[in-house]
Amino acid sequence: MKQLDGKVAIVTGASRGIGKAIAIALAQESANLVLAARTIKDLKKTAAVLMDYGVMVEIVPADLTIEEQIENMFVKTMERFGRLDILVNNAGVFIDQPIDEMSTETWDHVINIELRAPFICTREAIRIMKKQGSGRIINIGSISAQRVRPNTAPYNCAKFGLVGLTHTTALEGREFGITCGCLHPGLTGNMDKVTGKRDPRKMMSYEEIAATVLYMACQPPEINILELIQLPREQPYLNRG
Repeated sequence: MKQLDGKVAIVTGASRGIGKAIAIALAQESANLVLAARTIKDLKKTAAVLMDYGVMVEIVPADLTIEEQIENMFVKTMERFGRLDILVNNAGVFIDQPIDEMSTETWDHVINIELRAPFICTREAIRIMKKQGSGRIINIGSISAQRVRPNTAPYNCAKFGLVGLTHTTALEGREFGITCGCLHPGLTGNMDKVTGKRDPRKMMSYEEIAATVLYMACQPPEINILELIQLPREQPYLNRG
């Protein structure tokens, strides 16, 4: 029996990149998956890969800036599976722009996806998990939640806020058997845009991040990994700026 046999997990931003790798890692341990993202074509590609592991998959196209579409994702989950064991708040957006050149619309867009959407997802998940008396929420943060970099103000602020949401969720959820943790990845990508290659000393693969999420997801229900930082050995961190 695999570690997540019979469990049901939602992964947001599951159509590509880290989200797709997380969905595959969970499926390899026999979790049934609900996949959410905006692009149904890419969701179907992810689902096709997961089918090879013999798990059940529900595709829910969703714009996470729209509250009703997030709520529908949880309705579809309960209609298909009747329970929810794991929520991975992974969907994100990154914009490189100085503060003095940034519009309010750009700020709101990043905050809505990076912080508002995880709040709504968490709220809906807790409503289900409280009734079950169990559940695990994993937020994908960033080392930008500890060491900011320039030209990414809304992203930095959202990731700081996600830490606060994580801690509050863990505190409010513990008497109901609900855990919540946050993974802070460093530089991640399966290919460097400049060289066309990946130096593992400077950049992690999506699969390496997914393996850590799987580790967090497979902890005993009484154990919570509140925060975990994962970064390449040679990536600046303490002296980044």
